Amino acid sequence: MPRFVDPVSKVVRLDDLRRRIHAAASRLQQPEWHWALAFICAGFYVVTSLYISAHRLLWFDEILTALISRLESTSAMLRTLSEVAEQTPPLYFLIARVFDQTFHHSDIGLRAPSAIALGAGLIVIFDTTRRLTNGLYGLIAMTFVATSFVTYYGHEARSYAIYFMLAAITLWLWTATKTDSKIAAAAFGAVFLVGVSVHYYFLLCLVPFGFAALVERRVFQPKIIAGTVGVMFAVAALYPYIAHARAFAKTISAAWAPSMFALFSACFGFLPNAILPAGMIAGRRIVSRKLHEHLVPPMSAGERVGWLFLLLPLSAYLVGVMVTHTFHDRYIIGAAPGIALAATCLLWRRFRQAGAFSLVLLLGFGACAIGQQVITLARVDSMPAESGGYQQRIRQILALEDTLFREGKQHVVVTWDVQYLETWYHSPRRHRYECFTAEDRWAIKRYVPLHFVSVEDIAANAKQTAIVSDDGRQTRGLREAMHQAGLETKVRFNKPQQILYLEQSTAR
Repeated sequence: MPRFVDPVSKVVRLDDLRRRIHAAASRLQQPEWHWALAFICAGFYVVTSLYISAHRLLWFDEILTALISRLESTSAMLRTLSEVAEQTPPLYFLIARVFDQTFHHSDIGLRAPSAIALGAGLIVIFDTTRRLTNGLYGLIAMTFVATSFVTYYGHEARSYAIYFMLAAITLWLWTATKTDSKIAAAAFGAVFLVGVSVHYYFLLCLVPFGFAALVERRVFQPKIIAGTVGVMFAVAALYPYIAHARAFAKTISAAWAPSMFALFSACFGFLPNAILPAGMIAGRRIVSRKLHEHLVPPMSAGERVGWLFLLLPLSAYLVGVMVTHTFHDRYIIGAAPGIALAATCLLWRRFRQAGAFSLVLLLGFGACAIGQQVITLARVDSMPAESGGYQQRIRQILALEDTLFREGKQHVVVTWDVQYLETWYHSPRRHRYECFTAEDRWAIKRYVPLHFVSVEDIAANAKQTAIVSDDGRQTRGLREAMHQAGLETKVRFNKPQQILYLEQSTAR
């Protein structure tokens, strides 16, 4: 017999659910909830980023951070940075050096500054947005940022998370302090001085503020002057490093070359932030027409400068085309605070009176952000990097070490320099790894015991040599050279990594 459903009781249950949602939304309007949840959210990302840092192997760029930061003295480190192929300013390496020594040279120490900077940046974004909207929308701005690629750099031993945090601080100083405050202007200039000393592309964060001052017809606004002075001092102090980095950039692979595809791909990293609110706005308009009954207030100056941060990706692209000849999505990470602020202010202007819907926005963003981080935690052992699935490659070669050495192979030659450095760093038998590659960008070998070999070296130790093949141009060139030397390559292992042994050619 079909069950009878009382329509009146169903309406009562829906009304009760609606009242509970409104009550929860009202509670979240209280300041004590705002700050407590903001620190819980930031703490979640700091703790999880540190966990990932402790369980994920360092990859190529991070290993360079480790090698340079662990040199015997600060003067040796600065001297090395003026010679090696490194595009990160010295201040970041000084920060990494302090943390590395604090953590007794463990890899998590190199990544700790990024984890802390990510959490601090999220808190600054919360407070900046809270001041222009309310605490609930400050939380939405935090989760808005956390759905993008920004959180990835919270567990990398590079300067991008600090870059992100400092960009958030500049936005806070611009929106939360008085325009003519001398103290705020001095702080603004100091942040730009530090920011450019951490990452050269940080100077692009001055672009949206400059345009904002131009729109307001205050070109000589104190903060703009202070920021410009800070950038000029940083560039003047770092000029030798900048000149070397620019020269090196011309030798980088074409895969790093700026292109419109690379620009759109970089911007696409922020799209998860836009799809969710766009869908919710559309759904809200379909479900209710009350939106048309409310007067939407005009855009604030803070929201306007936030939207101007959309100029940063284009600026990075133009700099790449005209100056550096390189472009990457992480170069525009400083745009995240402004975009998050602007988008959240837009949502607040339209939905500030819809408490329940605002709560749904927070829950939607929060679920996406936390879910993304939880998935990362679950896959920490197989997380890729720019060089691909490097963790699997490293573990595969390390698993073959005993077999290779038992078969008398005392020299393991790696033909891809990126793979060589990654395997060398993580192997307990570093002295047995050698690299066959052009040494132009390896000035660091003067300070670190890396071992590069020639065709003659390999041929002289043919019976004791195993070659890790990447089946690229370098490997093909080595095979041809070995053939001319009267040696042939034999595949010893084809999977998971192709390992080649050398034998005397039967043709001779």
